[in-house]
Amino acid sequence: MKFCPFVQRLKLVMHAKDIDHENINCNLKRKPEWLFEKNPRGKVPVLELNGRTIYESDITSRYIDEVYPGNRKLSTADPWRRAEEHMLLGDLDKSISGFYGVALAATDDEKRKEAFDKINSGYASLEKHLEKYGQPFIGGKKPGISDYMFWPFLERMHMLLMYQIQQHAVIMKYYHDMLEDPAVIACRHPDDVHQQFIATYRSGDPVHDIGDVDDTSPVTMCRSSKL
Repeated sequence: MKFCPFVQRLKLVMHAKDIDHENINCNLKRKPEWLFEKNPRGKVPVLELNGRTIYESDITSRYIDEVYPGNRKLSTADPWRRAEEHMLLGDLDKSISGFYGVALAATDDEKRKEAFDKINSGYASLEKHLEKYGQPFIGGKKPGISDYMFWPFLERMHMLLMYQIQQHAVIMKYYHDMLEDPAVIACRHPDDVHQQFIATYRSGDPVHDIGDVDDTSPVTMCRSSKL
């Protein structure tokens, strides 16, 4: 769970809105029974509040944005532009699918080409959106919820496919602009930790406790920066 990009989506939103919360990590290769009790699908993230649970990264993230004022509203106010962002995220799913296609089809040239075509298709949609509005982020002048939905995957793309990102000047600038966001800084693993996890994942036996961990408890507290 510590390295799950879908969990990172919710973490980014929590940090962007400066909300106190607890993290409870689990091994997604050997899922504990309590995870299925919280979410019958056995997926993360799961958000528990006052004994009630909801799940799926986009649902939990948008709930947090709607219910907690935090520092600012992360969802785009204009309904039309918000709808455009939803469509863009659908296009960016192609890039995400292509990324994992490249990662898993390392020796199949035809599948790799198909995967790269998907990556480039999603990038083209993002470039078009950013150029249309003339702002650095999908959400405008500051990263919004749509940026936080895509960032965890772009963060991982840079680990394996930075040369592909470098071929797209607009995407490259977007990547570097996102790196300076406080929520991204707070939730980003060091590159060497990412690389270690990727190596264990490819071996078929991913190690989920790489990096800073508390051996005595899977629970960690994240406090508001205002404290």
